[in-house]
Amino acid sequence: MSLKFCKCPYIPCKVRGNCEACVVKSIDEGTLCNCMEDISIKLGAKIEGKPIKTIICDDFEAMSQCSADLICESLKAKPDSLLCLPAGSSATRTFQILKERADSGEVDFSQAHFVALDEWLDLKDESENCTAFMLQNFYNPLNIDKNKIRLFDIHAENLEEECNSVDKYIFDRGGIDLMLLGLGMNGHLGLNEPGESFDSYAKVVTLDTVTQQVGQKYFSKSTNLTRGITLGVRHIFDSKKVILQVGGMAKADIVKKVYESKPSYEIPGTVMQLLDNGIVVLDRDAASGLENVSCE
Repeated sequence: MSLKFCKCPYIPCKVRGNCEACVVKSIDEGTLCNCMEDISIKLGAKIEGKPIKTIICDDFEAMSQCSADLICESLKAKPDSLLCLPAGSSATRTFQILKERADSGEVDFSQAHFVALDEWLDLKDESENCTAFMLQNFYNPLNIDKNKIRLFDIHAENLEEECNSVDKYIFDRGGIDLMLLGLGMNGHLGLNEPGESFDSYAKVVTLDTVTQQVGQKYFSKSTNLTRGITLGVRHIFDSKKVILQVGGMAKADIVKKVYESKPSYEIPGTVMQLLDNGIVVLDRDAASGLENVSCE
């Protein structure tokens, strides 16, 4: 049964001590209680996480090769797949490997379609934004047809309507076939920041202070980061395959939290515990804080 979401109007909960009926309804319908509070678990809500499918690779290169393998495998099974790929340094080597394999004829991206994962908003200089990164590191090197790429129109007069339009683009193509993600230092996925609901499709977000600070690494000069636009966590639930790729010792602490914390809005990466279609690919450094994790 595919995961559904509670549509309770009291989120965040406005009425305490009145959870029984909500939880019973959740169990009957197979839905996820949005409150995710301990009381809901004690009353029987099915929101406990399960072991995350995991591959631990010897180093960053092996991790990148593994992620490329999974992407190629999916694309060979469905050449006209809708793919969602992330901007960011974690994926750069994976993109280079995919370019090498495309050049050798091992994989063909010509029939695939692409949808952006996220984008910064309100930048004075957009020359180093996510779109620019993807053009430089993936779309242009692989000669992807621009008509097969759905980006966010960050200059749209109505950004909510633009989010709905991106959602429709995805729905009209039967959903995302494969989504590759990185993990933020605060546990974010895309720009789904700590505290954001799991029950959301594309949306505009206010950036967490950690994202504002860490995000500076993508720019050649200090940049004021305030808002972003992103595919929501519900798109992650709906995707047919989700790969979370995380490398480096700097990510070891947040990876440990993703594996050892209960599913929680406060650590968006914990959503991987709720996915039947998700797999986490780590290098040894990122996995260094984990204990007793069974691997694929």
